[in-house]
Order: sequence, then structure tokens, then C-alpha cells
Amino acid sequence: AYFVEYLDTSVKTIDDIEQSMKIPVLGVIPQKVVPLNEARANPAHAEAYRVLRTNIQFSQKFKAGKTLCFTSGSMGEGKSLTLFNLGYICGQLGDRTIIIDTDLHRPRQHRMFGVSNKVGLANVLIGEAELDDVIHKRVFTNLDFLPSGKLDGGVHGLLDTQRMRSLIATLSERYDRIFFDAPPVIGVSDASVISREVDGVMLLIQHRKYPKAVSERAKGMLDNMGVNLLGVVLNNINVSRDQGYYYYHQYYYQSNYTTKSRKGEA
Repeated sequence: AYFVEYLDTSVKTIDDIEQSMKIPVLGVIPQKVVPLNEARANPAHAEAYRVLRTNIQFSQKFKAGKTLCFTSGSMGEGKSLTLFNLGYICGQLGDRTIIIDTDLHRPRQHRMFGVSNKVGLANVLIGEAELDDVIHKRVFTNLDFLPSGKLDGGVHGLLDTQRMRSLIATLSERYDRIFFDAPPVIGVSDASVISREVDGVMLLIQHRKYPKAVSERAKGMLDNMGVNLLGVVLNNINVSRDQGYYYYHQYYYQSNYTTKSRKGEA
């Protein structure tokens, strides 16, 4: 077991990130999370997103910020679900919030919102649709949604336009929080484009999934772009088992009065 652990070069602890990558971890998301609007969602999981919201809100690098982009190093790290749940919590806490799916190649947000992706951002950017006609308003409390939309032709370079910048400015006048679900930064240029247009960027890393070099490369690319990288969200952690998260686990469950916590106190 020790030899296997030795060979495992993935991100395992908060120290792995904060010491080697020189960037703070602003959120820790546990395993087995589902969209918080679903009946099967564990109410205790909402606390992880409340903590994330607070840490972003009080980040010295995000003072008075409104627009925030979420990206990752590679696919399948849980970026879209994390952003959806953060937006859901922000709405529940009174923030006028909109989520915009800017992952034009692999959109996922519309599935969690339960709406069509037939028209959306892409259609607005080429002049096929009006912004107000494609925003799904008040899908949940204080939470609107702008899907990516679909085009018959390619979408390359679509986000790097004056029309996109004008759209961001318009939404900034209407909402307290504008969240962009961007594609992974490695291999897709759209992430770099949108990251340069927002007030802050969050990098999501899935615990123990990819070699640490992948996350380090993603962080290096964002640094080279000159974006305002606020910090990291560490996702999919078994907080009751993984070394280094014991105290987080104790606080997390005791503060939410879960059955598991009560059993541990017995």
C-alpha cells in the first residue's frame, strides 16, 4: 500500500496545493455530492458551498468583484456541478445570480437546470437571438441561467468578441454574481479568453484524480495569461477517510448535526 501511495503523484492534501503551487484553497467539496436542488441531496453538503461563497466574497483579490470564471486542468474534475451548487447557494442566500455556460464544446449546465440548450449564448453572439429571450429567469430562487446554445457551424473564437464583452458589462449591471462555466484550460482556448474578461478565476482540482503536474500546468497557464486567479476548489474528498481532512470532517458534520456526527459522539 505504501508503494502504491508513493507512486501516486496526484493532489492529495491542501498542503500539496498551497505549498507547491503557492495558491490558497478556498473550498473543499466532499464526495457523493449531487445538485442541491434535488430531493436526494444531503442538506449537510450545502455547508461546503456556503464556506466557498464566504471565502470568495472576502478574498482580498476579489473586492467588489462580480464576474467569476470556473475552470479546471482537464475534463471530469467536477467543475460544472461545483459551480451549479455554488450558484444555487448564492441565490438561496439572497444574491442575484446568473450562471452562464461558456463551455461551448461540452455544455452540461442545462442538464442540471432541466432546460433546453437549443438556443443560448452562442446564438446571441452571432446575432441570431436577443439576450433577454434566451435567459431562463428565476429557475431557482434568485438564480437565472444562460445556456451555451448550439450552432450548425463551428464556435471557435466566438467568445473573443466585443459582443461578448458588451454582454458581460450588461449582466454586471443586473446581477450581484455572474458565474461562467468555462472549459478546461489545457487544450481549449475558450477558457483563456473568458478568464481574461472576468474579475476573478477559480481553478477546480479533483482530489487524487490526475497527476499534480496537470494542476501545476493549468495554474502556470493561468498565471501566464495574467488573470486574477483567486484560488483552488479541491473536489471529491472522502473527508472521513483521507489523511489531512479529519478536522475538517469533524467540523463539517458537527456543525450540521448529522446522524453520523451524533453517532461519533456516542
